[in-house]
Amino acid sequence: MSRENIAHAPPPSGLTEEEAVTLRRVAFGQSEVRSLRQADLARLLALRLIVHGREGLELTLSGRAIFESLPRAVFAARPR
Repeated sequence: MSRENIAHAPPPSGLTEEEAVTLRRVAFGQSEVRSLRQADLARLLALRLIVHGREGLELTLSGRAIFESLPRAVFAARPR
């Protein structure tokens, strides 16, 4: 897959591109819940990929596995 089209590769998980973006945003903890797409959150919660934790939304083990399987930008490092 070339650099030009990696950002447009469909997520292998069956999530829509928008849901995959929301899953990434939850994984990185970079967004407040009110700024995330509510429909995506509802679906990710229903699929048990995310849960409400003490400090906000968190990935479940299956959510982490799906997050790890998502395509990354060419020069992106693995999350810490």
